Amino acid sequence: MSFHRLFLSVLILLLTGTACQTRYRPRTLAYDSRLVQKIAPDSAMLRFLEPYSAKVGATMYDVIGRLEKDLQKQSPDGSLGHFLADSYLEMARRKFDPAVQVAFINSGGVRVPAIQSGSLRRGTIYEVMPFDNLLVILNVTGVQLQEYLDHIASEGGGGVAGLTMGIKGKKAVDVKVGGRPLDPAATYVMANSDYTVGGGGGYQGLKSLPSRKTGYLLRDATIEYCLSFHQKGEPVPVPLEKRITNVK
Repeated sequence: MSFHRLFLSVLILLLTGTACQTRYRPRTLAYDSRLVQKIAPDSAMLRFLEPYSAKVGATMYDVIGRLEKDLQKQSPDGSLGHFLADSYLEMARRKFDPAVQVAFINSGGVRVPAIQSGSLRRGTIYEVMPFDNLLVILNVTGVQLQEYLDHIASEGGGGVAGLTMGIKGKKAVDVKVGGRPLDPAATYVMANSDYTVGGGGGYQGLKSLPSRKTGYLLRDATIEYCLSFHQKGEPVPVPLEKRITNVK
């Protein structure tokens, strides 16, 4: 009898043998550290996954765009974060709501420090955004947008599209949406991540607001955004203007 079958048989015997016994509730828990030895790869599982792995691996090398300058993750103002936010804003407008005005990516959601200029491959976008976060669209008042921007300021910045702002005393100042000063009484249409809207990253202010869950992966938004330029033979735009500045 193999080890796995023996283990299963013993487990069943223990469960059935104690089914009618008195149940006890432990009062204390004790932990013991154990060294886990390296386990040999399962050859059968590797053979099963091989055709899928080869297919997925091949698509990761697909060129989806061309960058003429490096994209950098920097605080408070980084071209990599703004590039991602630009892709969310543009694709949200194209696919779901042309009225979307602003888009965001939290700094923690950007998982690489830079993307080098030259050919941009699909796999690079997966490295930048390895999580299956989804695009969410919601309406916010000017007051709610200001509060969210204050959170971004307290975190030292992030990726933004559709607005500019300064950071002073960990607060957002001189906010302009579409080139106009933020109006506390106005309503703005925001594109963001389901992670952020759901309270991820520590901000709870958007969680209770009605939102439109698109089911559209942020990663796919960026890939399709890049492909739209690549198919026209154009480089992917690199944000060069300052969108977030530290104010003394």
